[in-house]
Amino acid sequence: MPFEILALHGDTWQIDATVNKKSEIEEVASQILGESGVSGVRVVHDSILIEKSINDLEEEDFVFEKIKDAVQEKIFVGEIDTAPKCEVADDLLKPDALTTLNRLFRKYLDKNNITAMEVIHNGKEIKRLNDADTLVPSAVGKVAKIQSENSDASSNERRDILFEFMQEITNKANQAEERGLPAIKKTSFTEAISELKKTASEGELQYLLNVIIAKELIDTRSYWGKLLQTIRWASDLDDSGVEVALDRFIADVLANNSVIQDLLGDQLDLGSAVIEMLDLGSGSLETGELDELQEDGMEWTKAKLNQIMARPSFKISQLILLERAEQQIAGSGKLSKEGETGEQERFNAILDRVITKDEVLGGAQMAEALTERQTRLINKGGLTGLKEAINTLIPSLRSPARKIALLLSLASSKMAEDKLEQFIQEHIETLLIKPSSISGIVSPDLPPNRKMEQITSSFYQIEKSQLEQALKDKITARLDDILASYLEESKIIEKIDNPSRPMHLRAMMLVGMCQSEMLPRGKASNIARDVITKHLKKPDFNTELVAQVDEAEKDNVIARFQSQLKRAGISN
Repeated sequence: MPFEILALHGDTWQIDATVNKKSEIEEVASQILGESGVSGVRVVHDSILIEKSINDLEEEDFVFEKIKDAVQEKIFVGEIDTAPKCEVADDLLKPDALTTLNRLFRKYLDKNNITAMEVIHNGKEIKRLNDADTLVPSAVGKVAKIQSENSDASSNERRDILFEFMQEITNKANQAEERGLPAIKKTSFTEAISELKKTASEGELQYLLNVIIAKELIDTRSYWGKLLQTIRWASDLDDSGVEVALDRFIADVLANNSVIQDLLGDQLDLGSAVIEMLDLGSGSLETGELDELQEDGMEWTKAKLNQIMARPSFKISQLILLERAEQQIAGSGKLSKEGETGEQERFNAILDRVITKDEVLGGAQMAEALTERQTRLINKGGLTGLKEAINTLIPSLRSPARKIALLLSLASSKMAEDKLEQFIQEHIETLLIKPSSISGIVSPDLPPNRKMEQITSSFYQIEKSQLEQALKDKITARLDDILASYLEESKIIEKIDNPSRPMHLRAMMLVGMCQSEMLPRGKASNIARDVITKHLKKPDFNTELVAQVDEAEKDNVIARFQSQLKRAGISN
């Protein structure tokens, strides 16, 4: 029975030779593997290729297989300065651990066009990594050293534990392979998932899902091909559990520099590239209509990825793009080619995207990156430069909620811990404690509801921050007092509860004042709550509520009002 020898040329497997004797297979295959441009060989019975196409072959179809060792030049593990704690072997599969693996083995992964998720869910790929010179011992040594710094265990003890974990992960991957899991290429992605759910227990489903996805992607020998495949799978999904699995694979692909560069394409300048990464990472990038784009083309892929990034399940992929943007913001490259004016315009556009009334996207790391960039804009270094950068950034953010978001993110950063903790705290107190009225915090030109919302947003940010509890209590009490004084001095509640207005309008506006986003629980909120509660105690309140409402709308008005009461935590 003849045997066909397949050779891997770039990303494509093709038939390169035929042999009739099994004894000749290894010799001929090795000769082909030694040829220029060939990075792998596989041997199959010719009858197999009658039943299946080359791209549908599986490991059990191969009589012989050898992939050229990609580590032809010395590859070293990457540098890391942090490492997650790993208490059990499965912690190696968590997102923060996979991020660390990507950083450690970046050169190896890129050389082999494979992702960390694929390696760690496939026993053969783990073995191949273990055989790649001293990469694994070197990586384990680095992680063990970092972990031992905040542990009772020594570096050697942590190293031994990590090697045990690696063996457990290898065994787990091999055992999964032996189960005869459904193969995506034999049916379809959705059908394979459906079959898997019939046999897998709830506790093992996510892991086995990773295994069958990894097995399918391993044969795609380009990161771009892997991205296209995962995007296609994710496009029509309505299953958050499967989305979480695909998120990890997409994030791994996006960790490759060339994929990011291909997605961004030609940009006017670095600032434009950063803004596009931020927009793509949040799913808010303006793209062409999919129907008008060439399927699988660059713009089509970007548009499909943009849709996926808007979903809450794809948090890790979003974070990858955010971290890449952070690196560029903190770096020394010019954001614009248009001089100082262009540089400031690009930076302001970045600020608008990453600092909201509730948070700094990317937290402490992004806050540090923004501050570093500002020091370059003012061209001052050292501690003096950092302080002046913060002094320059804060006024440019306009709203108190955005200012507090930046200050609190900086307060939790290493930058503050090392040099600026007291300086940042003084800024926070100046912004929120020292003003005698609401006008000292927010712009007097804002409408009343915007003023209250901004102060309330700052209240919640302080409440959930890592500031000392005594300071948090002091600030939140002060903000509540300011809001209460504003309500009393502006007579907002009296204006809302004007008897000349229909009761349904008065009631809806009053209960709107009691919503958490408008006023936090406390003195200010109680002013509005007391008024609405007084109305609710009237025996004929519901009748009065809809007295000036069309008959057909009365039930809807009552239902909406009851819903708002419940949302505000007010019982009727």
